[in-house]
Amino acid sequence: MLPLAAAMMLTLLALCWFCFPAKRLSYQSSDRAPSWQPKLVWSCLGLYVVFLTALEMNQALWGLALVLLGFLVLARAVIVHVDWSLLLVFMVMFIDVHLLTQLPALHQVLSGVGTLSGGGLWLTAIGLSQVISNVPSTILLLNYVPPSILLAWAVNVGGFGLLPGSLANIIALRMASDRRIWWRFHLYSIPMLLWAALSGYLLFKLSA
Repeated sequence: MLPLAAAMMLTLLALCWFCFPAKRLSYQSSDRAPSWQPKLVWSCLGLYVVFLTALEMNQALWGLALVLLGFLVLARAVIVHVDWSLLLVFMVMFIDVHLLTQLPALHQVLSGVGTLSGGGLWLTAIGLSQVISNVPSTILLLNYVPPSILLAWAVNVGGFGLLPGSLANIIALRMASDRRIWWRFHLYSIPMLLWAALSGYLLFKLSA
């Protein structure tokens, strides 16, 4: 993964150097310093342990209920300020992946993925990432192919391109609070996808 990461980092540095003006960055949080809330920190850590314990005991719903109850008692503001719509998007994406694996028609289509050549799997993983994001794509494809370095490289490359390519894209663009950035984002991300797909595959073949 190091050759791919290094190549993409150098590409991004060059892209930033030539495409963006040299000016000081302004941070939205610079006008007020975050306040230290030890009670909230320790509460979060405690509830995290509670939820992990519930997961290990196959009691995820009870664990979720305890976490919600804990925040309602200790820090109601957390419940109010959570980006619930974004969490819902994540939940739906992963639930959809599970449901998709149950569809007979899709199973027939993807059952041939295991017979694809390296290049075919490379393009399939990247293309699927553009539709359902790279992490769900990995989960879906692992039902049909064994874990491999090629698959890991491909889904990482699939994080470029269209907005759904990576869940991090959705988070970052929502934080920007600027609708114009949504289409400007693709002016850079789609060429980056093409470059990463080509150069990444060549690097993989050279390092294999």
